[in-house]
Amino acid sequence: LNFGGPGILPQGRFDTSYVVADAFTRTSRRHVLKLGGEYRHFINENFAEGSGVFNFPSVDSFLAATANAFNITVGERRSVIDQRAAGLFVQDHIAIGNDLTLELGLRYEWHVTPTERDDKFVVFDTASGSLVRLGVDTDSGIYEQNNLNFEPRVGVAWNLSSDGRTVLRAAYGRAVDEPGTTDVRDTPGNPPFAAPLTAAGSIPLAGAIDMTRPAGLAPATVDPLFRNASMQSWNVNVQRQLGRELAATVGYSGSHGTDLRISRNINQPVDGVRPFPVVAASSPILPGTTLGIITQVESSGFSNYQAAWVALTKRFSRGLHFDTSYTWSKSLDTNSLNSSGFAVQDGYDIPNQYGLSDFDARHRFVLSASYSLPFTGHPLTRGWQVATVVQSQSGNPVNIVTSNSSLNGAPNTVRPDVTGPIRIIGSVDRWFDPSVFVAADHFGNLGRNVVIGPAFNNTDVSLIKNTRPGGRLGLQFRVDVFDVFNHPNFGPPGNIVGSPTFGKITRTRLPTGEAGSSRQIQLAARLS
Repeated sequence: LNFGGPGILPQGRFDTSYVVADAFTRTSRRHVLKLGGEYRHFINENFAEGSGVFNFPSVDSFLAATANAFNITVGERRSVIDQRAAGLFVQDHIAIGNDLTLELGLRYEWHVTPTERDDKFVVFDTASGSLVRLGVDTDSGIYEQNNLNFEPRVGVAWNLSSDGRTVLRAAYGRAVDEPGTTDVRDTPGNPPFAAPLTAAGSIPLAGAIDMTRPAGLAPATVDPLFRNASMQSWNVNVQRQLGRELAATVGYSGSHGTDLRISRNINQPVDGVRPFPVVAASSPILPGTTLGIITQVESSGFSNYQAAWVALTKRFSRGLHFDTSYTWSKSLDTNSLNSSGFAVQDGYDIPNQYGLSDFDARHRFVLSASYSLPFTGHPLTRGWQVATVVQSQSGNPVNIVTSNSSLNGAPNTVRPDVTGPIRIIGSVDRWFDPSVFVAADHFGNLGRNVVIGPAFNNTDVSLIKNTRPGGRLGLQFRVDVFDVFNHPNFGPPGNIVGSPTFGKITRTRLPTGEAGSSRQIQLAARLS
């Protein structure tokens, strides 16, 4: 049950970017040499307040006005963050004979450590257990310089047949991400500028803030060894021309991500005791204050992706054009799309988070086609066109969790124990058998994202009539039917053990009214 809020609002940002770039190209008989660079200067102004968020483990708890977790940031947070970066590259396109082409390149990136205009970065120093204001209490940056980013690129295209109809292509590259200012944006929300508070356990609505203050300050911090996320990607494919307008491609692609951003609670209790119960007495800011969750942004995440795919393409001829493909893939990671807060079960065991990505879809088929009907006689029969887009993919994973907030300080992040085989039933009222999942007072043995949710199938069809009423005027009438078969695409089942909706599906995959949520018919006319 969600209402009110969101608890993190109001907030906003103003962004300004300056980019200076130049490139040089020299072409010779067998080489196309390119080199260049760019300088980027990004200024990010932020403001935020917040009304707080209550979490209730059950409807009964909600009716009794007793939450099991509460968090709020008291005070207005403002910051002006400066992020700079510079890059250089060189790349050579080499033609070796008439059948072989090589691409060789190298890029260098320096992502300068961000700064705050008024020295508002406040971090938690684990060595001293203190809150430290950068630029005032210390001259250190919020994290070390990331100035050793080398990104090689190599590619090959090889004509395998004498008739020029079969081509092998392969490539490898490494790319380093320029960190966003969201990595450091929350640190100006620490004292003395604001007070992020958190509490777990029985919390009444009345007087929640007063009760939360002594329960724990919840500062945000950044690992001083924070590194740029990087991705190695590779692919190989063979393309064969089957006719004058038809081509087939078979390929494999993969990637490996390292140093991926993840957020974890570094003040997670060990045997019921927090490593940092209070701010150190020597701290220049709020010495002796009780500490709760300490959310640290760091670079301990990793990912892997493998995919095999086949595609068939027909260029437009005799009124017909289509593109279709099938992909068989598997994506694994430690944290999918985790941009803020933390959602890891055990902050001291990040590899335990490794599992299917939230967006993993083992099978995916796509078809896009259009056909111009071959009628050229009467004005009412000529100019007709039909088009379709078909999408079909297997379901995405669902992470099963409990409402327990005592183990790591955050509800709905700890996984349960599983006592038997996981059985998918597949009905809306009972997508899976919930009896094998048992909430426990320890980190559960269930892996992350092991249950697969409903598949997605959608077909859109368009019927189009083009006509020319005279001169330079063009008139088009069209009927677009989204989800033409009115196929229900369900959202994920409830994933919180013991909740009334556990294992039940209560919504469609997309919000009602969006294409793909139900059949919708759109009529349009265009004069050109």
